[in-house]
Amino acid sequence: MQTISVSSLKAHLSAELKKIERGERITVLDHKRPVAVLGPIESESLFIREAEGVYECDDLEPLIASDPLRFLAEERGDR
Repeated sequence: MQTISVSSLKAHLSAELKKIERGERITVLDHKRPVAVLGPIESESLFIREAEGVYECDDLEPLIASDPLRFLAEERGDR
């Protein structure tokens, strides 16, 4: 298994991710101490698909029946 320092991983992230995508596992070292192992995903755990239709939502009823700006004006008074 290949090892790489945190600073080197930050500098070459895209290239290292391509290696991982090809199936390699990489141990990440922080001050020569292993802190993580990066590897390919074993199976597709999340499937994202395109929307099949137009998004629609129902209009919601207001939470209060009166105008909140009127209450604000009353509260502020002559300020």
